[in-house]
Formats: sequence, structure tokens, C-alpha cells
Amino acid sequence: MELILATWNESKKKWLQQGMADLPLSTRILLPGEVEDVEETGSTFAENALLKARAVGHRPDAIVVAEDSGLCVDALNGFPGVRTARWAPGTDNDRSALLLKKLQDVPPGKRTAAFCSAAAVLFPDGREAVYEGRLDGQIALYAVGELSDGYDRIFQLSGGLTIAQLGREKVEPVDHRRQALAKLATGIRQWLGGRV
Repeated sequence: MELILATWNESKKKWLQQGMADLPLSTRILLPGEVEDVEETGSTFAENALLKARAVGHRPDAIVVAEDSGLCVDALNGFPGVRTARWAPGTDNDRSALLLKKLQDVPPGKRTAAFCSAAAVLFPDGREAVYEGRLDGQIALYAVGELSDGYDRIFQLSGGLTIAQLGREKVEPVDHRRQALAKLATGIRQWLGGRV
């Protein structure tokens, strides 16, 4: 039995590999062009994660895993949400600067937000499941921090520091992807344990 990681994104490959490292399965990452790139047309992270996994399809000898995630800002009705990586041209640094402009008239107490993740799994028996994680915080008034970039520079945790000020390694234990992948790994272990 192998575990197929349904992603073409290099940083997501790393997250998925780390999250699934302790499973008793050989892991395979998709090669470029092995499966057609998926248009993320879902209205939720769960729908998009399932779309990615279903692009690989159910396999009799493999468990297929995919993930989708993004930033949801309450004052903007969940925007950018599933479009976090593509709502405006440029880099995540460019998009985070534009997001700050959208929030320029929103006071600090009304800038609540969350990083959300959905990890989907397709089992060989046809069963599908989605596991979710969430990291709550708020959007800062300006970008700050040098330990990472993009949205990490504007996302403040409860202590008032941004992820880019704290560094990913300090945030990782409560990270939204880490939460979703831990639940997913438990689900896979349960499925493996229930097989006869």
C-alpha cells in the first residue's frame, strides 16, 4: 500500500511529507504532468482538496491525500478564502499588501481572521474523508517580521506578534495545516487498523 501526495506545489509537498512521515506506508509524490493540473472551482477548502484528490482518483493499492488552505478575514466575509493564492496577480507579499489596503478603515478589534486548511483522503475502498484545521488570529495594521514572508507578516496571533516575528517553527505546533494533517494521519491509521 502506498500513500500518494496529490500536489504539485513544492511547499505543500514538504508539509504533506512531514505530516504523513510516521505512517507505515511508502510515500509517492506526483511527478509534473503525471496528473492534469486541477482547476480549484470549489467554494470551500474541503471541496478544493477533494477536487485535487479526485484528479488522481481512487486506486486499489493506494491512499490519495490532497490539501487546500488559505486565509479568511471576517471583516471581508471570509475573503480571500479559497482564492488566497490567486485573488490578485503577483506574490503573497503583493497580495498581503493589497489586503492591508482593503482593511485600512477597519479598526484593530474588527480585523479577526483565520488560516484554514482542509486535508482530503481517498481510500482504496472508495471511502472519502476531509479533516480540517484552523489557526485564529487577526490582521495587523502593517506588515512586520523577517522570519517568513507573505501573509505571515500580517497575521497576528493572540500574543500580538505576527507569524513572521515568531518564526514558523514556533507556530508549527498549532498551525492550521499541522492540525488538519494530524487528524488525517489519525484517520488513515484507523482505516489501516480496521482492514482485515
